[in-house]
Amino acid sequence: MEIGIWLPVYGGWLRSRDAPTGPDVAACLAIAQQAEALGFDFLYASENLLNCIHGPRESVADAWTILAAIAAVTNKVGLCGAVKPGFRSPFLVARMLDTLTRISERRLGMNIVCGWWREEFDLSGVDWLDHDGRYDRAAEFLRSLHGLFNPPAEANAAGGTEEAGIGEPPNYGLDPAALPEVWIAGHSDRAIRMAAEWGHCLFLNGMADDDLKRHIDNARQEANRWGRELLIAANAYVIATDTTEQARQRWKSVVARRNPDTIAFFREVIGASGAAAWAALSEDQMVDSNAGFELGLIGSFEDIRQRIPRLEALGVNRIVCQFDDPMRDAGPFMKHVIRPLRTSRPLEIALK
Repeated sequence: MEIGIWLPVYGGWLRSRDAPTGPDVAACLAIAQQAEALGFDFLYASENLLNCIHGPRESVADAWTILAAIAAVTNKVGLCGAVKPGFRSPFLVARMLDTLTRISERRLGMNIVCGWWREEFDLSGVDWLDHDGRYDRAAEFLRSLHGLFNPPAEANAAGGTEEAGIGEPPNYGLDPAALPEVWIAGHSDRAIRMAAEWGHCLFLNGMADDDLKRHIDNARQEANRWGRELLIAANAYVIATDTTEQARQRWKSVVARRNPDTIAFFREVIGASGAAAWAALSEDQMVDSNAGFELGLIGSFEDIRQRIPRLEALGVNRIVCQFDDPMRDAGPFMKHVIRPLRTSRPLEIALK
């Protein structure tokens, strides 16, 4: 099981009355360095040009600018950023990936997110398409991106010279090793099919165990038809404390402070998008942006040490953690939950 931190590029994660409502770039860099020192496996930054937690009046940090800064001050922690096809061209993304790989000196992850907020598309001059149209655009984006890093042999080098080798496939100076690990975000049949064909990892919101198992089984069966294997990442909002009651009281306090105006606004925006994943969420579930409460990482350290192997048994390979305050909460979570699990795992394997 790999454990990562979702960078707070929007400010606080919760749609609550007292949450920070703007990004703190210095905090993102500090969180990244702390995460690497603690032993987290990766950092994730989502791409939104509007603040999808606190509303369009608030700022948001650009995912790939943040990741470039992090790449320069870390050495090994994994880096994954989201991309919305249509907002950036495949060639621009290829050049970004090539440059960031040179800065970071490690393989990157790229999460394909088709988007759901029409105002963001309109402001960016990007055509708003229906659900299937957005996935068609994403599939074409991925085909083009792969072709740039691994051009077909029959391609001719446009404007080539004898030194470059006229007739050889052009690579435009792109290093094929910079082709990223591809994540696909979504719950729909289209998302699962795209992940099965193109992706290395399907990224799911938090959900009940039965639903999670069904999505995972469907995705892996579809990937098997393509002769491929697929990792599963899931989002979790983490509240880990000494006792179960302490964690439950913190969760109750979070829910009690929910901002009904912000929730109502986003319920309307999401409903208009046709995004099915959020359609049935309750008011409490809408407090967190990606149903992170539902993955069940709210409890005592012991509760969560028992919960993570259950998620692994369901087929989850990666957990993308949201913390109320990563600088405060990530350390105890790693010390009291993840390190004990990692220490016990070699013994469990040896006893089998």
